[in-house]
Amino acid sequence: MRTLIILVLGTIAAFAAALGLRLGVLKDVHVAESEEGPYRQVYAKHVGAYHKIVAVLDKVENWAEDNGEKCGLSFGEFLDDPRQVDEDRLQSLAGCIVEKDWSPAELPEGLLYREVPRKRYVMAVFNGAPSISPYKVYPKVFAYLEEKKLKLTGPIMEIYRVIIDNAVETKYLFPAEPAETER
Repeated sequence: MRTLIILVLGTIAAFAAALGLRLGVLKDVHVAESEEGPYRQVYAKHVGAYHKIVAVLDKVENWAEDNGEKCGLSFGEFLDDPRQVDEDRLQSLAGCIVEKDWSPAELPEGLLYREVPRKRYVMAVFNGAPSISPYKVYPKVFAYLEEKKLKLTGPIMEIYRVIIDNAVETKYLFPAEPAETER
């Protein structure tokens, strides 16, 4: 019985370690200030839990591919703070960063186009799974913002680039400016 318990616990520990390595738990998060953009984007709106944005992203990527548009970079932009808004009411945008200017007449119903101008961000880069970013990336960036006395000035954008074997490099863009200091 003792051997069975040790075997089961060892198997669970090995599985957890392998999963953690696959997700990127031990990978570094690099944070710096940077100017980024402009970005041309074809996207769709999403309402609901942020982790359920993948279906919207797939829809836009499939449309882009079917219409000869490269979608080498995908993005999600998260408009609400999940600490302040109920999960079923969270708003986000998901889509592709594209090369062409698209007019509304060229897009099917439900897809939109915009250009995000170049601006200054606090940027983080992480080569692990985006699903662990709320635990790995966001705390590090929020600590950086606090240390540098910066405040968020808009929604957070995540830009995804698939690298070898479905591994993802994510660039996190936090629009920020100096916080007003009290006197």
